[in-house]
Amino acid sequence: MKSILYTIAISIFSALLIAYAYDIANDELIPKSSTKQATQDMLVYLARFLGITGSWIVGSLATGSSLYYTIQKYKNRKK
Repeated sequence: MKSILYTIAISIFSALLIAYAYDIANDELIPKSSTKQATQDMLVYLARFLGITGSWIVGSLATGSSLYYTIQKYKNRKK
């Protein structure tokens, strides 16, 4: 169950990374988070550094790898 929650969290962070990259590319204002400011700053910096294409690649690889790991862990537990 723990790996499923990690996969969900990684998917959410990947989606946020891609969304921030689009906002930065379109010169839109990103509202500041009141609770997770450090996490948001890290994602915004990474989105600026990678750009849209890099954010898509990193987000897709992170989500895909996490899904693969979760599926493999689930299969090995069934045996």
